[in-house]
Amino acid sequence: MNKIKGAIVNKTGLERLNKKHPWIFKGHLASSPLAEPGDLVSLHNNRGRIEGWGFWSAGSLCTRVLAFGSQKPDIQRLLAFRLEKSLAFRKRWLSKAEAFRLVHSESDGLPGLIVDIYGPIASVQLLSAGWYKHRSMVVDSLLALLPLEGVVLRNDVRYLEQEGIPREIRLLWGKLPPQNCIDISFGEIKERVYPLAGQKTGLYLDVRNLPFLFKNISSEADVLDCFCFQGHFGLHALHWGARSVTAVEQSEEALAVYRENLQMNGLSSKDVDLRHGNAFDELRRLEGEKKLYDIIIMDPPPFSPGKAQIESARRGYKELALRAYRLLRPEGVLLYLCCSHAFSRQMLIEVLRDAAVDRRQAFRIVREGYQPEDHPIALEIPETNYLKGLLVQGVEE
Repeated sequence: MNKIKGAIVNKTGLERLNKKHPWIFKGHLASSPLAEPGDLVSLHNNRGRIEGWGFWSAGSLCTRVLAFGSQKPDIQRLLAFRLEKSLAFRKRWLSKAEAFRLVHSESDGLPGLIVDIYGPIASVQLLSAGWYKHRSMVVDSLLALLPLEGVVLRNDVRYLEQEGIPREIRLLWGKLPPQNCIDISFGEIKERVYPLAGQKTGLYLDVRNLPFLFKNISSEADVLDCFCFQGHFGLHALHWGARSVTAVEQSEEALAVYRENLQMNGLSSKDVDLRHGNAFDELRRLEGEKKLYDIIIMDPPPFSPGKAQIESARRGYKELALRAYRLLRPEGVLLYLCCSHAFSRQMLIEVLRDAAVDRRQAFRIVREGYQPEDHPIALEIPETNYLKGLLVQGVEE
């Protein structure tokens, strides 16, 4: 009879542990532990030796590894140490940023934990039962690290039910600023953040640098920004002298903040056509209106969160690319973004190529963009490499 209280990994699970990958799925186990969701469990090889420790979960991703090797970690000390390291890393690479990702989950050795900083407010996602169980410890550790005024929980991610965690958005500690919003410098403009609203934890911090891919061609340009959210790309284009911006977004809430951002940055709303609706529908309307643009930004949601959705995602991405090509002026540029790890850079290139073939026009890649320094890529965890952007230009023949 097996007397080991922890989990025993099979050959594949052991290989993952040896490669320092922190995700252990149920298919990687030879036997499960006697544990409740959120418990710290040991992971053993078939000889009984402990190979790692992690938070147990009831979902298919059953263990998120916190420490490799036999020594049982002190969770509080481990958390404090890795938070200090994460902050030092951000200070080195983003020393003047008012908004940044402090903890990028697996890339910072804290799988299942995300912490974004917006000035005096920390916005936290506790994406595993283990971190949710230790949420008070997370708050206390953040307060010991930074001069915060409030800590917000943004646990509105779909799969949390598998972890046995409630989906909720609420204030965990402290208070929010007046009007429950913060105005922060983000890139070369200011943007308004509502910590209890918006997408993700308030903003899409991973696109901070991507507008700079088209900065030098923004002057006097007509710009189309699809899936614009609160206007990060369009606001920068206007700031750099764009003649007009057409912004397409399905969230009325996001477009309301877009208007606030225009006013806050002293940008004229008469130069902006805000369109509330589905991007596929609006692209068809714009084509019917004979609109043409110098710069188009296409930043769709992840159509392929996993490998099972690759082919349907390919069709959706291609349709968007083809419709964007039809709306470009000769030698116009398209910035096409993809935020799915499962949909690779090569797949994105193939989508843009296939759409160009259908369009019967030549395009070439001019620049590329990736996730910024506060969303680092861990080489041993391919899933952390998710954001890619290609800037392509039409070739006039």
